[in-house]
Amino acid sequence: MDADVILQAHFAMLKCLVTDGGGCIAIKCIPSEQRITVQIDRSKIQTHGKAVLGRMRLRLHMYRCTADVKTFRSYYEDLSRVDGEYLEWRNIVVATKEPRKVFVQANTFLDGDQVTLKEYSTTVEGVVQSWAERAV
Repeated sequence: MDADVILQAHFAMLKCLVTDGGGCIAIKCIPSEQRITVQIDRSKIQTHGKAVLGRMRLRLHMYRCTADVKTFRSYYEDLSRVDGEYLEWRNIVVATKEPRKVFVQANTFLDGDQVTLKEYSTTVEGVVQSWAERAV
């Protein structure tokens, strides 16, 4: 499945929880500080969040089962449309996005009775060098 389709579905669920979730998720945006805070009320996840996501999935399932493409598309596209405040949130998230984390595993080498640990830089080059020096 395409990653964009999955991200679109995740956004649709978030939007559904924010608009109809009864306060289980609240998003506070401070554009001047380029900051977004997501607040989750854990006590409402089971009672409100699960129910609202269930209703959303049921609607999508009914449209699919009845082959009501027009209504399905209208509902889903409206739910996954990034506009208004959601577009503002997206712009802040994109502007403050951190680089992807790189996991680089160190190597151990045995020199006689001496064990040495060699660590590598957390870059793509470090990953490649780490694997190359393992001589596996």
